[in-house]
Amino acid sequence: MSDREDLNLVVTDLHRRITGVGATVRTLIPYIASEEPLALVSPHPHAAVKSIGLWQAFKMCAKLPRGKPFRIWHVRRNNEMLWGLIFKHLFRCRLKLVMTSCALRRHSWFPRKLLAAMDAIIATSDDAAGFVDNVVATIPHGVDCDRFRPCADKTRAMKEFMIPGTYGIGICGRVRPEKGTDLFVDAMIQLLPRFPDFTACIAGRASLEFESFQRGLKKKIAAAGLEDRIMWMGEIDYERMPRFHAAMGLCVAPARYEGFGLVPLEAMASGVPVVASRTGCYPDAIIPGQNGDLFPCGDLAALVTALQHIMSAPERLSAMGAAGCQQVQQHFSARSEADRIVDVYQGIWQDAA
Repeated sequence: MSDREDLNLVVTDLHRRITGVGATVRTLIPYIASEEPLALVSPHPHAAVKSIGLWQAFKMCAKLPRGKPFRIWHVRRNNEMLWGLIFKHLFRCRLKLVMTSCALRRHSWFPRKLLAAMDAIIATSDDAAGFVDNVVATIPHGVDCDRFRPCADKTRAMKEFMIPGTYGIGICGRVRPEKGTDLFVDAMIQLLPRFPDFTACIAGRASLEFESFQRGLKKKIAAAGLEDRIMWMGEIDYERMPRFHAAMGLCVAPARYEGFGLVPLEAMASGVPVVASRTGCYPDAIIPGQNGDLFPCGDLAALVTALQHIMSAPERLSAMGAAGCQQVQQHFSARSEADRIVDVYQGIWQDAA
């Protein structure tokens, strides 16, 4: 790692767990660091760069940058914006603050104030750009296509996770209504008795406030006699997630709301077709009939119809998965995202020259 005084780019990931946002940061870090040496402010270690804490970041930012008029502090969360503002205005660190925003709704009062104080905003979609000001670029999230890729033997991959049946149909993410976990369960209760070759897999954890929601779903599954057909996988380790995606025959993303939504793209990169609701990036990535299907948010009947159409012709899963993989490689790769983000950094520095 370079002398920290030479690091003019600071990227933050200040959540105690590796969330979807954190996974995005971790994916981009190696690509960005290869073009612009950086400091990662995070409680989580990273193989490509050394992680530092806030105190170390402050000591670095309190010193004058070398070769640049200021450092760039790139954030993705409210608390990270706040720390950047504290360093910049309270302690007079020479910083320009860049925020990546993916929300598809009007922000509440406090985030709006933080966003208004940013020097530049990167939106992840045209829709997201409509909810914030000072957008300098629209750059969709990307997938590490070296990490997420199809596997040659899905049967073996399923056995590694002790998943019975011929095809896995999975949902990944936190167990809560916003993610549509209940829609997935209700759809599986209707469909699995008619499609005995499929096993449903729910990968993710329920936070304390949604434990009763999860218990209700488990009771519903038990009442339907499908406890051996709908598996609760728990939270899949970050390192094993690519293998889990590749083991599935079909991915379902029935969120009622999603700012962007990287999981379906990861599944597609893994050669898995996706049935998703019309929110987040899903309509931009999924071509109905080619690499999956789309349905209106919250519409259980439409979800069941879309899934039934695909599950009734499992011989098409491989070709649809290959089409999805090609779509991600061409339009949603992490390398392309990183290159465009670095272009934003260079533009900010050049504008100050």
